[in-house]
Amino acid sequence: MSAPYPAKPVEPPKRWLDHLLDLFAALGALCILAVCIVMIAMSISRETQIVLKGGDDIVSWLCAASAFLVLGQTFQHGGIVRVEMLLEAVGPKRRWVLEILSLSICLVFAGYAAWALGTFAWQSWDIGDVSQGQIVIPLWIPQSFAVVGALGFLLAVADEWLRVVRHQKPRYQLAQEAKLASGDFGETV
Repeated sequence: MSAPYPAKPVEPPKRWLDHLLDLFAALGALCILAVCIVMIAMSISRETQIVLKGGDDIVSWLCAASAFLVLGQTFQHGGIVRVEMLLEAVGPKRRWVLEILSLSICLVFAGYAAWALGTFAWQSWDIGDVSQGQIVIPLWIPQSFAVVGALGFLLAVADEWLRVVRHQKPRYQLAQEAKLASGDFGETV
């Protein structure tokens, strides 16, 4: 007698990069939670006449941090817009070439972004640049979250690039196929 439910496919064990990107995503989620807490505290402070200085500054830094910290995991899971319609319209050989080309362009961009953000944060640290708002802190502190997120994105793109060069399916394609196989057509055109 067969089982009533099909067996779940066996997933390969997580690698160090997967754990690192999960950590960055968890930190990004904590930043969003902190945004909610700070905004509620700001709302309460307006009604109770308690002064909460710099809440807007904190919220903006946390929003920027959360946006950058989740980039790598979002890319790995297929959450970043790609040219999927074009890739599906061509044969496997052309798809491989286009995938390599697009990932190479993305890899160059991610490398430049990580370098530029790192240089920017380093210069802020080097000259002792501080924030201009109500809370004065060294600017390299909030900027470092963007650097860490950009490095995570660079590692995720490099990982997918290596997979495609080795003629393996990228993880974002596997994630999309798993969604479609489970009947989730929410993101398809």
